[in-house]
Amino acid sequence: MRPRHQPDGLPFRVYARVGKEKFSIGFKSENGTWLFRLSCPVHDEVQIAELRKEASLRAISMLTAKPTELIDDLISDWFSWQYALPLTSIRRRADSTLKENESEAKRLRVVFGHMPVRDFQRVDAYEYLDLAEQQNRPSKGNKEMSLLQLILERAVRKGMIAANPLIDLEKLPTVANQKYVSDDDLSLAREVGKRLGPSQQIVALALQTAYLCVRRSVEVRDLTRDGLTDEGIVWVSGKTAKRNAKLQVLIEWSPDLRAVIDEALAVDRGRELTGPFIFGTLRGERCTKGGWKSVLKVLMDACAAEAEARGVAFERFSLQDLRPKGVSDKLEDGAEDVLDATLHTSERMVRQVYDRRRTRSAKPVR
Repeated sequence: MRPRHQPDGLPFRVYARVGKEKFSIGFKSENGTWLFRLSCPVHDEVQIAELRKEASLRAISMLTAKPTELIDDLISDWFSWQYALPLTSIRRRADSTLKENESEAKRLRVVFGHMPVRDFQRVDAYEYLDLAEQQNRPSKGNKEMSLLQLILERAVRKGMIAANPLIDLEKLPTVANQKYVSDDDLSLAREVGKRLGPSQQIVALALQTAYLCVRRSVEVRDLTRDGLTDEGIVWVSGKTAKRNAKLQVLIEWSPDLRAVIDEALAVDRGRELTGPFIFGTLRGERCTKGGWKSVLKVLMDACAAEAEARGVAFERFSLQDLRPKGVSDKLEDGAEDVLDATLHTSERMVRQVYDRRRTRSAKPVR
């Protein structure tokens, strides 16, 4: 970094800018990228002084901290530890969960990555949650703080901090998801998907399969031809069971399920298959999360337009919404195999999370 043209009393790599409307001050990394920036109205002299002080203290703390003491490095260390654990370890999270955690960690790195672990305080978490509430993402904010709590516990184990500041953190209130996909909406998606083309048809059939087999989205997208047997479809749990082997369930063939899978296998993909995934790309390879969302959006947009043309109601839905619909419909029909079908061991979990029935029926005492 070259010397300053005029000494301004700020620490190394801390730069201030006075604009017409805004004063800003921040700290740059060695490659010239901003590690953090603070700003306030240019006419607020009191706040400008406070920001200069805060930026200076934060920069000095970062300059004197060892690289391994930054939250960004702690996050990387936690993921390295998780992926190094044996697949059979009860402490290791499922691969699907870790991928979701990596997505959540991106925001944590942006906001807190530059901070030394020892400087992180409980108030920082509450400020983060307040911002999440303002952005109308309370559930995401809660999940991100839960992940950071786990990561900071590793700092406690390594002796970097004496206590975890996020223990018993008060989370944001949230409203439980009660979305229930109607039969008409699901039927319309299958009809429109078949008309649009092979990519949307595959997604529509995946939605129908998730409903019929009460499966998680990752399980449906990961289904390969090896899972098809004469008796039905063998599904492997997308979650790591706390035992030596993952749980499996055989969903037996029904006329509807057989028809859906046969149609998926018969889709004219227009190219050579190079992968085994039934609900993957046109080449049969695993569909990325971004690719899946893109195709699903096209399908949902077309369904909404078709519903408007017909003068009927339509509510957009995703692959994740079909498992609750399947569980709700099985419970409504009086099925006794819901726990086996979902591979859950807790009826409370099924009732609390997946049961979306609007009305219930019961017999009198006598």
